[in-house]
Amino acid sequence: MSILDTLAPTERVLSTKPNHPKELTPQPIVLDHRLLQHPEAAPVSSLLYSGFIEHLGRCIYGGVCDDPNEPASKSLLLDQGDYPGGTGKKRLGLRKDVLKVWGKKGDLECPMMRYPGGNFVSNYFWKEAVGPVENRRKRRELAWQTIESNLFGTDEFIDWCRESGCEPYLCVNMGTGSLEDALDWLEYCNGTGDTYWANERRKNTGREEPHNVKLWGLGNEMWGTWQVGHLTADRYAEKARRWGHALKLLDPTIQLVSCGKEGSNDWDREVLQKCLDVIDMHSIHLYSMIGYRDNALAVNYPYEANVFGPAAGERNIQNCKALIDIANVEQCANGKKPRDIKICFDEYNVWDPVVAKPTEGNEQIYTYTDMLGFCAWMNLLVRQSKDCPMACLAQSVNDIAPIICNADGILYQSIYFPFKLFSNYMKDGHVLSMAPFKDVYDGPNHPESTQILGLRPSYIDAVAVAVTGQNKDVSIRISLLNRHPSAQWDAVLDINSIEINDVEIHEIFTENLDSANTWMQPELIKPDVTKLSAKEWNEQGAKRTLRNHSWAFIIMNGKPSSA
Repeated sequence: MSILDTLAPTERVLSTKPNHPKELTPQPIVLDHRLLQHPEAAPVSSLLYSGFIEHLGRCIYGGVCDDPNEPASKSLLLDQGDYPGGTGKKRLGLRKDVLKVWGKKGDLECPMMRYPGGNFVSNYFWKEAVGPVENRRKRRELAWQTIESNLFGTDEFIDWCRESGCEPYLCVNMGTGSLEDALDWLEYCNGTGDTYWANERRKNTGREEPHNVKLWGLGNEMWGTWQVGHLTADRYAEKARRWGHALKLLDPTIQLVSCGKEGSNDWDREVLQKCLDVIDMHSIHLYSMIGYRDNALAVNYPYEANVFGPAAGERNIQNCKALIDIANVEQCANGKKPRDIKICFDEYNVWDPVVAKPTEGNEQIYTYTDMLGFCAWMNLLVRQSKDCPMACLAQSVNDIAPIICNADGILYQSIYFPFKLFSNYMKDGHVLSMAPFKDVYDGPNHPESTQILGLRPSYIDAVAVAVTGQNKDVSIRISLLNRHPSAQWDAVLDINSIEINDVEIHEIFTENLDSANTWMQPELIKPDVTKLSAKEWNEQGAKRTLRNHSWAFIIMNGKPSSA
């Protein structure tokens, strides 16, 4: 055999069924608050736990605000007064319970909310949803084939953001909309001078101060054939450059987000090459489980597709960062300065459209397995937060969401609990360096590209963050996910870099992979919480057994060790 024969391409044989090991290899996890994954990186941003709302199903009407056709209990509603124009018609009340969950000071501590889409935005006329209610035209909405009343529009969204404390993130209509519409919207929101649209805002809101929207998305999924007015990459890039230039002439303080694909595509490459000097962030989208039923290899293995599928999202972030680097090389070659463009993963989640049909409002009841897949999403987003510091969970209420509303209250879905722990604790600290885990999965996965690319996600998926307090206290938080369907895993947490004061452990486990929280059984899935003193931890806690298909979140508080 010639040595060149060893370089000849060989056909990659894809696994057609899982071949899970019978046992998982025990190994210690060294957690040292001084060993950072990226010492030069900023702390994990709270923007990683942003939300997304869209006019789809009951996300807005019956979620964010009241549904006039199915009113909620009055005790749940925050009165918003009358619509402008003196008609006396009340604006829809905001759901106080939803605000309590999604507010910046609420349960999820959400810092930013994306609106109004999503596919909806590509046929959205913002001017029809401001001002007197009698002037708000009902319109046939083309993305989800519904009738939009426009009772909730820009001013109502901004008022929701003011109540919640969230920063607004608006996406402009690059489908049926015009550049003039986008400029008018920016002037309406941010204008401070004596201009027509700034004065219209003052008249409609009764306030002098602008809405001050700083983050603007240049269209949504314009690469998709389902998108109204979809474009080729070159036409989108040319359009985005024109629009971005004009918008920043009107308000140089805004930040613009270009419309990406999954992050690993020729679309992303071309848009980044042509728009790098105009944009401030590049968005990518991916839902694990969507389309897996069309995948010949993974279709018979929904558990594996669910818990290992998010690996594609991590690779897409890495590939997108490489495309940004390549675009910067081109910038330098053309005599321009490189730009530190970040990735905005402004749509992600576990979503099975067969279960959550768009025609039925996308209301997915999340199972225990879905929660495991969601934990994998959380882990990878924190791991890649250096390059992807912002992400928007799609979506926030009712529509593939962690909470579901009815007229009397809220149901907390299985994915709510890991999201809450991450949004509360996995921020304002640095990601720790961790050794790779030995046991990896090499079976059917979704999307199929994860196998073609040779991605081999580990059965044990973990990420840890260290937060240093003002008094030099150190808190190490670790998320531990065991994706093996039947084998437990033994680990020793080596945290000799700090002297433990106390530990809090949140664990979620059930034998029934299809179990879910419902209105009849609202607390079937929730964390079991254990609190340990330093003495108790030293006696038993460092040695952990992570049960099969389970997740644990551990918070270890202490002071730097003198050793």
